[in-house]
Amino acid sequence: MTTSTITTLAARAIKPQDVRPNGPLTTPRRFGVYELLSPTPDTRRFRFGNHPVRLYELERERGSCRLLYPFLQRADVEVMASALNGREP
Repeated sequence: MTTSTITTLAARAIKPQDVRPNGPLTTPRRFGVYELLSPTPDTRRFRFGNHPVRLYELERERGSCRLLYPFLQRADVEVMASALNGREP
């Protein structure tokens, strides 16, 4: 993956303030790319999933993480996480 792919996808990310809570989920439904703040050497540093459910799972499993990019399309988060991890989607 190239830097241009990451830049192109980052431009398609939505603003966090454009999404409102709807019970334990969000409206509109969104997906996030998360950065693990204390990754172990043998794991991927960037993860993705439904927001905010995946955020809570990662915090419980790994201690801490942060949302880097929220998207409306799951395909975008898959490609972005793979690119940030230096892997092909």
